[in-house]
Amino acid sequence: ESSELQSDEPVSFFQGLKLVMNHGAYIKLIAGFLFTSLAFMLLEGNFALFCTYTLGFRNEFQNILLAIMLSATLTIPLWQWFLTRFGKKTAVYTGISSAIPFLIMVAVLDSNLIVTYIVAVAAGISVAAAFLLPWSMLPDVIDDFKLQHPESHGHEAIFFSFYVFFTKFTSGVSLGISTLSLDFAGYQTRGCSQPSEVNFTLKMLVSAVPVGLILLGLLLFKLYPIDEEKRRKNKKALQDLREESNSSSESDNTELASIV
Repeated sequence: ESSELQSDEPVSFFQGLKLVMNHGAYIKLIAGFLFTSLAFMLLEGNFALFCTYTLGFRNEFQNILLAIMLSATLTIPLWQWFLTRFGKKTAVYTGISSAIPFLIMVAVLDSNLIVTYIVAVAAGISVAAAFLLPWSMLPDVIDDFKLQHPESHGHEAIFFSFYVFFTKFTSGVSLGISTLSLDFAGYQTRGCSQPSEVNFTLKMLVSAVPVGLILLGLLLFKLYPIDEEKRRKNKKALQDLREESNSSSESDNTELASIV
């Protein structure tokens, strides 16, 4: 009885945090999400300046931004179908990696409005996968954690809160990287034109650096251990545990009623 009482005692926040941060699947997921979201936030934060000064499409930026938002919104049902058909891990890997050739294209090719719109649509498709699909993988990580630590309960808030924290963290890091890089390159605020070093820096911030971060994030997603097969096994195992717990509680109630 003492061991059962001890297992029901609430775990402190720091003990729960230690358990969560030692869970390998969660660490790989948030690390992959950290690098891929940082890549797209760098692209997002510098795309306006890139279109204005490097590509020379100052008057087209609003339309290009609209193309990104529309493609991201309209492809959400597509990714929902894709992840149910091929699995969440495959969907994330495919969606994020699809942006790489287009990011290289916009930096290598000469300024071309049609190519820019194609890249904008492709970026929107990948943005939907990069920011939404990893959230759908978080419940699978929690299920895996529950199976490995069945005696520990109530840590869902830690999983979600640190996931949100890393989202805000990448936003701050991307802003710092952009500001420092453009400052070193000699960016002139509200200037009609910018030095060639600024144009080169903007190309790096919307192409080379995001591609490198995406590749690093994809490597971490590749190491993510919960594929579709394991997800189904975990779900079935949790269902069996719930049914076993319900049956045991029902038998205890029956014994108590017979005693009374």
